[in-house]
Amino acid sequence: MEWIKPNVGIDFMKAARFWVPLSGAMTVLGTILILVIGFDAGIDFKGGTKVIAEFKANAGVKRSAIKKVVDHLVESQTGETGTQVEVQDFDTGGAAGSDTVKYQIFTELPSLLTPLTKLEMAKSIESHFGKGTVVDTSFEAGDKFYVTLPEKWPLAAANAELRKIFKEAGHSNITVQSDKEGRVLSDLYREKDLLLSAKDDEVKAEAMKVEAEAHKKIARLKDDRFTIEVQAVRTQVTEALRKNFGASFVDVMSTASVSPSVGKELFQTGMLALLYAIIGILIYITLRFDMKFAPGAIACLIHDVIIVLAMIVVLDIKFTLPIIAAILALIGYDINDTIVVYDRVRENLNKGKGGQMFKVINLSINETLGRTIITSLTTEIVLASIFLLGGGTIKDFALILFVGVILGTYSSIFIASPLTIYLDRVFRKRAAARG
Repeated sequence: MEWIKPNVGIDFMKAARFWVPLSGAMTVLGTILILVIGFDAGIDFKGGTKVIAEFKANAGVKRSAIKKVVDHLVESQTGETGTQVEVQDFDTGGAAGSDTVKYQIFTELPSLLTPLTKLEMAKSIESHFGKGTVVDTSFEAGDKFYVTLPEKWPLAAANAELRKIFKEAGHSNITVQSDKEGRVLSDLYREKDLLLSAKDDEVKAEAMKVEAEAHKKIARLKDDRFTIEVQAVRTQVTEALRKNFGASFVDVMSTASVSPSVGKELFQTGMLALLYAIIGILIYITLRFDMKFAPGAIACLIHDVIIVLAMIVVLDIKFTLPIIAAILALIGYDINDTIVVYDRVRENLNKGKGGQMFKVINLSINETLGRTIITSLTTEIVLASIFLLGGGTIKDFALILFVGVILGTYSSIFIASPLTIYLDRVFRKRAAARG
């Protein structure tokens, strides 16, 4: 059954005279919006904290209720409003059928310790250990303090002294590790994993001996460099969840922080991924078709990506790794739609159908129109369902792809194809001039 006949005869290239200038103006406007306003970076790129919380399965705790509690905690501790808090299901596979359920809570704040609190703690450490003590507690360090003592201390003694200082300040939940201890443990885990991967039981047994020797070595160590991490986020989130959910809340299983510097590096890597994808497609189109086809495909991609990025800016969507994944998926869908049209153009050119390039392209678009509409429509139905029924990041992901599918279909017809016609004329004129 064909909903749209291949010989429908719509003159798309005539309409392109109107749409090409409009698309150019939209691309320029989108670029200006991106450069002037910029993106609202999310947790992945701004830095933040991830908390894994566990609840009783039969308590019926909702993600929205958890988000409300953490929102209030962040606002009360920092005085900041509008910070990003996301709550996602964490259970997968068989774990989801247990007596408890786990949620992954993200907040874009790397620390709940105020700058004043961190400064006071740094002064307390310097005062306790005396002249020559250096404490690094920059904003990017989150809840971590990097301490350099004026002399080397046995690890157990230094650990006890540091814990005493933090406990007096009301922070009993901390971790202390020296640089040397960290290196020993790193070597231990690497060697232990290697031994445990062996098939020989005697070799596996050596892993326990290696671990025992490492801990004996740590007990004899002295060091003057220590990293202290205050579990402020973990402690305060635990208290807030227990206060609001009572017996339904089990415990906070773990916390992990992403510093702003790491977030910045992730952002740069994500942007490079988009650039490399476009360059790779340029090379692929050039090799598969002809040089006069490649610029149209790339112009099509750049147009769609810029408009989607501008939409993200205008709608104030948090720019995160899933958003970059959505744009990469959009690029893949976009180029697939363009290649379908280009393949039909090449077939018709080889068969001598249509005559001039603009007629061949019009014919090819009409022949693939039915396939394009059905493919796009079925994809849009799925994305609309995800958008309406989903939440959080997945909703933004679906919105970007929903708009991107429309743009991909539009740009394949009204941007890639007209540019191919223009380049065909240029190449023909050059060939005639050389001839």
